[in-house]
Amino acid sequence: MIKLLPKSAAILFSVATSLVFTQACAQEPAETITADALRADVQEWRNWFFATHPDPSFSVDVDLLQARFAAVAASLEGEYSRREAWLALSILNPVFNDGHIAIRAPQNDYDAYIAAGGADFTLPVAFEGGRLTVAPSVSPDSSFEAGDEILAINGHSATEIAGRIMQRMNGDTGGLRAYLLETRFPLYLWTVTGGGESWDVNVARPDGHQRTIRIDPVRDTSVESNDRWTLEFRDVTAVLTINTFMPDLEEAFGEFLDTSFAAIAEHDAENLIIDLSQNGGGAHQLSDRLFAYITDQRYTPLSAVTARIVAENQALIPGSEIGQVVSVPFAQWVEPPAELDNRFDGNVAILVGPGTYSQAIVMAVTAQDFDIAPVAGPGTEGRANSTGQVQLYRLANSGLEVAAPIYIFIRPSGDRSSAPVVPDIPLSGTRDEQISQLIERLGHQGN
Repeated sequence: MIKLLPKSAAILFSVATSLVFTQACAQEPAETITADALRADVQEWRNWFFATHPDPSFSVDVDLLQARFAAVAASLEGEYSRREAWLALSILNPVFNDGHIAIRAPQNDYDAYIAAGGADFTLPVAFEGGRLTVAPSVSPDSSFEAGDEILAINGHSATEIAGRIMQRMNGDTGGLRAYLLETRFPLYLWTVTGGGESWDVNVARPDGHQRTIRIDPVRDTSVESNDRWTLEFRDVTAVLTINTFMPDLEEAFGEFLDTSFAAIAEHDAENLIIDLSQNGGGAHQLSDRLFAYITDQRYTPLSAVTARIVAENQALIPGSEIGQVVSVPFAQWVEPPAELDNRFDGNVAILVGPGTYSQAIVMAVTAQDFDIAPVAGPGTEGRANSTGQVQLYRLANSGLEVAAPIYIFIRPSGDRSSAPVVPDIPLSGTRDEQISQLIERLGHQGN
């Protein structure tokens, strides 16, 4: 297996919060924010959002959003730590229906809590049907068992914890919000409880037997790979797992691809599975590098764009003015090199899932619309037509960051629906089960 670099802990602009439980031990930031100051932040956020997003109605019920902004502002009273301020304002997150729009969690405060000796919740969780369970990825050395239902954490109802988090989670759909809850649960749990010196978890086995276990951060962890990119071989099939397209990794990603496709050629692989099922996005420069190894076909990742004009993109739209919103047919044609060492010419499929988002979705729909490769898996939870070029803005009084995009992209086919990516090859089950099914499918295709 070829590996390179540990995977980022947070790829999506994912934010989730919840109401506060009273619990000792949290390390709160020293700063406090008055209700009046936080109300000013709400107004500042609202003004910035509507001046930044090119068309909020793409994903938002604008009247509902305006009403929720007003309701949140009216509800504020007393004083708030930054964590508490986030809890109060993040109830707006689900209203946006977009993984690129949110008030972001105060990550620095969480890091300070961990640095001060706060306990990290290392146990991997799954969330479905309103229930928290121990995830299948739990280490075999753990005292917990995959599938155990989590009933309580430090005495607080797990159902209530998860429900309150979901009420404040951003994301296109409920499925995406559930995925984000699972992948960043330690942060969300700290947001809900304020943290603890340790975590006591009450679980129930399928037979109903209950027990309470204190988490051991060395033993009670996930065995899932933390690598950004990996290559493995399963007989004549190469499985290339690409978990991020983050732009600051372009040079390293290019080196990884060069090495990987040389190894794929040396192995005489007949099939290639590109696993984007946990890829939260990044930049097209990286996905273009990957495309070059599987096609020499000219393609464009979009057919139209709606854009808020800012200094960085004004030159792309001649005659435009800063602040203007422009909707135009727009093709951004990419010409892969005619010749490329170790370009793969066998059977290719792209695997997607709930964690596929942003630029990873763009790659999937481009492959679909140009018949470069079939898309497999359960489909995405994010829309096939997506927003992009996320801007960040720091609110003056709380110091919390908010995020919003300046682009709306329409897929190459021109389909403007709000549907997710619908796979050409529907698959279900665990990732390994899906890969096994896909290998069998590709084998039949080769025959």
